[in-house]
Amino acid sequence: MTTPAEVIHGTSALLKNVLQRDLRLEIEVLLAHVLQVTRSQLLARLQDPIDELPLREFDELLARLIQHEPLAYIIGYREFYGIEITCWDDALIPRPETEMLVDLALEEITRRGDDLRIIDVGTGAGAVAIAIAENAPQVRIIATDASAAALDVATKNVRAYGVGSRVMLRPGDLLASTGEFDLILANLPYVSEGEWQTLEPEIQEYEPRSALVGGVHGTEIIERLIAEAPQHLAEGGVLAAEIGETQGERLLTVARRFFPDGYAYVMKDYAGKDRVLVIRREEEGIG
Repeated sequence: MTTPAEVIHGTSALLKNVLQRDLRLEIEVLLAHVLQVTRSQLLARLQDPIDELPLREFDELLARLIQHEPLAYIIGYREFYGIEITCWDDALIPRPETEMLVDLALEEITRRGDDLRIIDVGTGAGAVAIAIAENAPQVRIIATDASAAALDVATKNVRAYGVGSRVMLRPGDLLASTGEFDLILANLPYVSEGEWQTLEPEIQEYEPRSALVGGVHGTEIIERLIAEAPQHLAEGGVLAAEIGETQGERLLTVARRFFPDGYAYVMKDYAGKDRVLVIRREEEGIG
């Protein structure tokens, strides 16, 4: 009888030879999904026998992984900020670096209270808005996206967590037809046309291009958001947008133009790369 240890070891070695990549973590997650256990539970039962039926299912899903289909689409979810976000190929798969937007939002809520007016622009699958709502039970958030298909995914996630009364999903382009907010969060497309051509097949062939490519420079959509923001960001308010690692200086220049009396800076991710542009509408002068 085959054990999880044998499956993980044998499959990892095979895929390393075929794909020249170490996919042990993905294999463990895939096998845990098939066996309907957590990854921790799987690793605690490495010598338990596996029945033939789940092994066949594992082989079928593994074939999709070998074809570069993202793991999140295969198993149907991705963990984000401690919750499981349903993933379809109509919406971008949530990334760990986007959790920085949630951290910043929760810090602002702690500092200023639960009555902040918050909008999540380009919500995609709804990960940012739902994570905030789960961690700040009194907060209400508007979450928008220009993609009706992405909003369908977000609707499923909002319902799954029972936060529909506090996360209001709306179709729309950036800040059009919205009001004034204390906190504007955005995870918008920021990949340049040139960068798109270099991305791995897991992204190019499966994730929605419109959710990734922001134009020739990659910054065009974020620049439009910044240009619209003065009419929508309240005094003392904060705009935070995820950006590409080479885009900080360009977007700070745009911020200076539209918020000459504000304060803007770029936050770095855990890898030390530029990741979030922050604009605070305060009388501090931009540095």
